[in-house]
Amino acid sequence: MRLTAFLSTVVLMLTISLAAVAGKSRFVTVEINYGEQKKTETVQVECQEKMTALEALQYAADVKTHPVSQYVFVTGINGVNGVRGEMAWYYTVNGEKPKLAISQIVKPGDTISWRYVEDVCSCTVDKK
Repeated sequence: MRLTAFLSTVVLMLTISLAAVAGKSRFVTVEINYGEQKKTETVQVECQEKMTALEALQYAADVKTHPVSQYVFVTGINGVNGVRGEMAWYYTVNGEKPKLAISQIVKPGDTISWRYVEDVCSCTVDKK
C-alpha cells in the first residue's frame, strides 16, 4: 500500500511539474532596456501562432513605429523615442540578431530583448 501511495505522489508531482513547464512554454519574454532613460522592464506575453517580434512588443508596451517602403521600424517604446543619428531601438531574439521585427516569427520560450542604444544604422543608410 505504501508503494502505491508513493507512486501516486510521484505521478502527481510529475504532472504538476509538466503542467508548469507547459504553462511557461506558452509565453515569450519581452525585455525592454531603456538605457539611462528608465529602469529595464521584463514582460511575459502569451505567444500566439505566427507571432512576430513586433507583435510581442506591441502586447508588452506602447510602441511607435515608422514605415519605410516594405519595412517598419520601431521608433519609440513607452515614451522613449529614438533620435535619428543618435539613439535607436534594436533587438535580439535569444541573443541573436534576427531580421526585421515585423517579419521575425517568435516561438514560446523565446526571449526578445529590446535595447535603446547608439544609432549605428542611420548613418549607413544616409550615406547611400
